[in-house]
Amino acid sequence: MNSQNTERPRKSSMDTRRDFIKKSVMVCAALSLPLTFAESGRALPRELKIRNPKRALILCYSQTGFTSRYGKLIACILKEKGITADLADMRKYDKKHISDYDLILVGSPVFYYDIPPNVSGFLTAMPKISGIPVASFVSYGGPEGNQYNALCHMLRLLNDAGGAAVGMAAFRSIPSYPTPNWDSANQRAGEHLPDASTYRQVRSFTEQLIERISRGESIIYESEITVREILRTLPLIWFNKKAITKHTVDGEKCIGCQACVKQCPVGAIHPEKQFVDRDRCVACFGCLNNCPADAVVMEYTGKRLYGFPEYLKRRKITILEPAEFQSYRL
Repeated sequence: MNSQNTERPRKSSMDTRRDFIKKSVMVCAALSLPLTFAESGRALPRELKIRNPKRALILCYSQTGFTSRYGKLIACILKEKGITADLADMRKYDKKHISDYDLILVGSPVFYYDIPPNVSGFLTAMPKISGIPVASFVSYGGPEGNQYNALCHMLRLLNDAGGAAVGMAAFRSIPSYPTPNWDSANQRAGEHLPDASTYRQVRSFTEQLIERISRGESIIYESEITVREILRTLPLIWFNKKAITKHTVDGEKCIGCQACVKQCPVGAIHPEKQFVDRDRCVACFGCLNNCPADAVVMEYTGKRLYGFPEYLKRRKITILEPAEFQSYRL
C-alpha cells in the first residue's frame, strides 16, 4: 500500500513575498496607517557647470552641534584651498541667496532613519541651481541608522533643483538620542566620537569633492531597499510622541536663554508660557538636548529624560575639536 504523502508543498519566493506584503497591509490597516514605499531609483550623472568654484555654501541643520561642527571643518578646509565658504543654519537661511554660490553642501543629522522633515521641506522648496555642484553629509549616532539612504534622499532633492551631485559622506558622533540613563552599548561605544579619525574623514571627503569638481565628474548613487528604509515610511514620529507622556518647561529652572526656541524647527515650544504645542512637535528632542539649565521636562513612558548637556556633564565628556578651529575664523 502506498503511503500518503502528507508533506506540505514549499512556498515559492513569490508566495513568501505576497504573504509578507499581505501581512504588512493588514497590520497597517489595523493601525489605520497608510502604507507607503520608500523612494528608490538610480541617479544619472549630470554635467557640472562649474569646475573651479569660488564661493561655497555649507548649509546645516544641527541639533546637538555635530553636523554644524563637521560643516565648519569643511568650510575651514575650503578656505584653506582658496574658496570662500559660508556656514549657515538652515532654520534661519533665506533661500534667495542660494544662487550666489557655485558649490553647495547640505548637512543634517539622521533621525528616524531619514533626514528630518524640516530638512526635506527646505530642500523641496529650493530655487533652481542648474549644473551647480552639490554634496550631502550627515552625522549619525549608530551604525544602523540608514545613513546611506538619508544621504541619497538629500541628493535626490538637490538633484530635483538641478544640482550636480559630486559627493556624499556620513560621520559618526556620540549618540544624542535621549534615553533615561544614556547607558546603552551603542551609547558607550560612541562616547569618544568625534575623534581624530572622524576629522580625517571630513578632510578627505572635502578634498575629494574639490578634485572631482576640477575633473567635471558627478557621482552615480542609488538608494537601497533595506528593513530600515521600509521602517522610515511608518509614522515613527507619531509613535514616539505617543510615548512622550509629559513635555513642558519648568519655570523655576528656566533661565530665559531661548535656546529651546532657537533649536525647535517648528516653533512648538514657548518657555515663557511653560507650554509645548504637542501637535506641532516633531519629537526631535532639540529642546531637551540644548537646554543648558535642564529646564525642559520630558517623560518617556513615564520615565524622566535629561538632555545632552546634562549627559556630557554627568559622564565628564569633552568633545574634541579639530585643530583648524584655532586657525580659521568664519
